[in-house]
Amino acid sequence: MPQCLAYMINIANPLMFNRTGKFEALSSKWTHSVQTTEDYELIVETEGNLYLQYQDVKYTVTPGQYLLLQPPSSKPSDEKRIRRGFRESECSFYWMHFSCQRAYPVSGLIPSKIDGGRNDILLPVQKTLLYPERVLLLMRQLQNCVRTGYDTHYMDYMTTLIISEISNQHIISLTEKKDADTPNIPLQKQLYNDIVDYINYFISDNLKVSSIASHFGYNEKYLSRYFRETSGISLKQYILSQKIERANFLLSDTNMSVTSIADSLGFSNYHNFARTYKNITSMTPSEYRNTYAKRIVNHH
Repeated sequence: MPQCLAYMINIANPLMFNRTGKFEALSSKWTHSVQTTEDYELIVETEGNLYLQYQDVKYTVTPGQYLLLQPPSSKPSDEKRIRRGFRESECSFYWMHFSCQRAYPVSGLIPSKIDGGRNDILLPVQKTLLYPERVLLLMRQLQNCVRTGYDTHYMDYMTTLIISEISNQHIISLTEKKDADTPNIPLQKQLYNDIVDYINYFISDNLKVSSIASHFGYNEKYLSRYFRETSGISLKQYILSQKIERANFLLSDTNMSVTSIADSLGFSNYHNFARTYKNITSMTPSEYRNTYAKRIVNHH
């Protein structure tokens, strides 16, 4: 039987949330325990490597990657339900279990588009996320909803949103790869992609429009105008939005002090960061952190 490479999941009705949490290994000697698989499990790796074997396939999941495991179909042997670690590692990852009414595996070539209409979404079994912080923030918010006691309908839709976010990132990555492989891609579009990649790579630096313009060999005013015409927002706004998105992840997923976060994102001081953060989000960094403070962490 060919190995499943992706899943086509129907979301005409919301996915059914079962449980979620974050796992943190306490030592480098940890190995994933032997467990049975009764529903879908999404794993998003945050630190270290996860080594997991399921249905005769060994998966190595690295930071920024996700892995989606499907429950076995029909009435398999008990061994087909088992997932287990095959190597020791110190790692951490978010996990989420859910069920759905209809889904089917895809083997062979993964389609570049979906023919099933708006009710079907496509997810490769394993892939590196374009924007892992976005997925992790949604999963963190879901944990907060569980702790707070939100109703099941809300958590079902949150689960569907998380899976849809991953599917959309997959589609976007295919589009970007197609553009990169196209020899006659317009120079202007390539420049935009290069600027975005540059900002993401140097997000920890004190990025300025002038330094970016100098790097690409363009006049500062020209590059600012070009970026706004291409993206709809100014280059400075985009830089700050990416820094705030990264800050949100650090505020919700780590115990770093606000001062340390400000420093790691290239802000000159705490006050400059706090002022910028509040101007963009209408709340202070501490208020945001407290909003999503109810995470669910396990170590076994």
